[in-house]
Amino acid sequence: MELQKPKFTGGRVTRLEDARLLSGQARYLDDIEIPGMLEIAFVRSNRAAAKILSIDTSEALALPGVKAVFTAENIPIQMGVGYDIIQCPLAKDEVRFVGELVAAVVADNRYIAEDAAELVKVEYEPLPAVVNMEVARKEDCRRVHEHRPNLFFHNEMVTEGFDEVFASAPHRAEASFRTYRQTGVPMETRGCAASIDAYSGRLTVYVSHQSPHNFRSSLCKVMGLSENMVRIVVPEVGGAFGIKAMFYPEYVVVSYIAMQLKRAVKWISDRTECLLSDAHARENLLDVEVAYDDDGRVLAIRNKVLADTGAYPILGFAGAVGEAGWATNMLTGPYKIEHLAIRIDCVFSNKAPVGAYRGVGGPVGAQVQEGIMELVARKLGKDPADVRRVNIIQPEDFPYRTPTGNTYDPGSYKESMETALQLIDYEGFQQEQIELRKQGRYVGIGMCVFVEPSAFSESEAGSIPYETATIRMETNGTVTAALGLGPSGQGHETTMAQLIADQIGIDVKDIVVLHGDTDSAPFGGGTGGSRSGTIGGGAAIGAARELRKRLAKLSAHLLEASEEDIELKDGRAQVAGVPASGIPIAELARIAYTDIKRVPEEMQLEPGLEVSFRFRPPMNKTFSNGTHVTKVEVDVNTGFVQVLDYVAVNDCGNLINPMIVEGQIHGGIAQGVGSGLLEELIYDEDGQLTTLSFADYLLPTSMDVPRIRVAHIITPSESEGGFKGLAEGSLIGAPSAIINAVSDALEPFGVFLTDIPIRPAQLLDSLSKASAGR
Repeated sequence: MELQKPKFTGGRVTRLEDARLLSGQARYLDDIEIPGMLEIAFVRSNRAAAKILSIDTSEALALPGVKAVFTAENIPIQMGVGYDIIQCPLAKDEVRFVGELVAAVVADNRYIAEDAAELVKVEYEPLPAVVNMEVARKEDCRRVHEHRPNLFFHNEMVTEGFDEVFASAPHRAEASFRTYRQTGVPMETRGCAASIDAYSGRLTVYVSHQSPHNFRSSLCKVMGLSENMVRIVVPEVGGAFGIKAMFYPEYVVVSYIAMQLKRAVKWISDRTECLLSDAHARENLLDVEVAYDDDGRVLAIRNKVLADTGAYPILGFAGAVGEAGWATNMLTGPYKIEHLAIRIDCVFSNKAPVGAYRGVGGPVGAQVQEGIMELVARKLGKDPADVRRVNIIQPEDFPYRTPTGNTYDPGSYKESMETALQLIDYEGFQQEQIELRKQGRYVGIGMCVFVEPSAFSESEAGSIPYETATIRMETNGTVTAALGLGPSGQGHETTMAQLIADQIGIDVKDIVVLHGDTDSAPFGGGTGGSRSGTIGGGAAIGAARELRKRLAKLSAHLLEASEEDIELKDGRAQVAGVPASGIPIAELARIAYTDIKRVPEEMQLEPGLEVSFRFRPPMNKTFSNGTHVTKVEVDVNTGFVQVLDYVAVNDCGNLINPMIVEGQIHGGIAQGVGSGLLEELIYDEDGQLTTLSFADYLLPTSMDVPRIRVAHIITPSESEGGFKGLAEGSLIGAPSAIINAVSDALEPFGVFLTDIPIRPAQLLDSLSKASAGR
């Protein structure tokens, strides 16, 4: 039985979940209400580094409505978070960053809990704060963890022949690239609620998270619980971006308190708590030396990376090690650069832990690879596009193996760049730029050609290399599908339903996709690392295909036809070419469950229409690609940057739903504008975070995000469906395109920018230094 031409896959199907999301009918974590539920407020450290001398909870406990106050003495749990570091859910003996949990106050409501938290008196003995990562790696610096040096990770990689190629190159140049701390800032803040069933003794935890099963595994491991006695429920998730793939100490404390008090408890963070303690990202310093020839061909790169992981690794994620690792693993991006020398050093500091944020090390790697192309072009006096043309991987080069060991499947690297340049009228803009400079207007154009790995065997959502789908056709012909994914706004209920509907010939609206409950969803890795379409989609297709086979067998038996001649189309099973000879799929479902005598003998042993399918991609990962080109104008008097125009050419293989793909692209670019121009978590010399609200941590508004033109190129992958990941590519490409455009605008002043974000004060400082130098 051949599959009919897809009716839904590849179409701009309106998102099925949006009706409830946009009408206020969706249920988020803070909407969870259980009779008798108590609320928790945390006492957090106001010191970056200090010994805890005493904690006095007496005044807090005396406040009416307060039920309990927990400290490390009441919660005897330790979390092994990696690299020989043990973290207590509530700080014991010492605090290591501002925002670290010290005590938990449980009260009738959050208002009382907050008031009581202010009454908890903590006596500290201050310690010198280790804030600067360049100072942290020095041997004589105070240790953040007394039992081990701050420099906790070191790794080097050199390709064969590097020294000879680097030494003999006609030209060499160097630059330092720096990325400053940022965080995901989802619309919905983090939170957790927990309750104990009085009859079964099972613990139910409600949490805003990207991977329900990984969350359960982590919680049970830390707390010594049996997984069949723990249920994880993930309601709607109002944005995640990687920070909700992490496992935080708050989750342990909330669950432990629920078990101790035998009461339902809930904690919802406020925005200041999020900025203090959600996973931070992007704090890296990269000292780069590049060797190149007269044509601009890059021959070799030496990259020394220093990364700050904060006070602790985050359980289940490698922190700065993972981020620096991905930044260097993808260092050559879409370019044929054969020789690398990489050194990675990661340090502890008295700042919040570093974890996953959309793109992980991708934006950092792109910043360096694209900065190198711009640097070489400027040194040689060449067009940056021409330098990229000399270096870019050509169609005939695939499959292409990078010096870091990646094997790229076919992509449209050169085509995407040329398409983007054409769409933005690159040559025409260069002529316009000359005229505008004569008028005292400084406009620039910048690009980023990026490669995005996806379909990981491992990702920040967990180390599960497969995904599972369970599909059940009900007796009326509708379908209930359950997957292990943990969506946070990506539209999985629509895209997975599109894939399933085309396999079994029913309407997409007759399919319900369930997720987020470990009691009903099959075991899977969740959402992260751009794995949902490639791996989750493969599982959905595989399960639906197995269900199609059962429907074909049953209908062939009833219609007295060959299974190969059966078509499933528009809600009917029929003999190909004989539409009148058919039977509604809803009738097939009824027969399969309730009229067993009419079912083929081999199906009578396993009646019904329910299948499960686990899908693991045939390759370790696949690679999507694209090119972003943007125009900006810089006010050299104020340092203000305005993004004028933006083109994104994307290749993520076959598209399940172009509308959803473009939504992901738009969202990633909006985040990229913030990442490139606005967002920075700033610590002072005492380790105090000074960006504690949106008045200080600046996010892009609709006035900052330009109109975006999107074009698609399709190079199918070898994975099921021909899909590639796309969710992280736009945030990988946007910051670098923007910084390169600003550098281009300021080229007459000799300014070459290498730090992200570019804040007005920093830009004016660069102009001042360039002017003084000239």
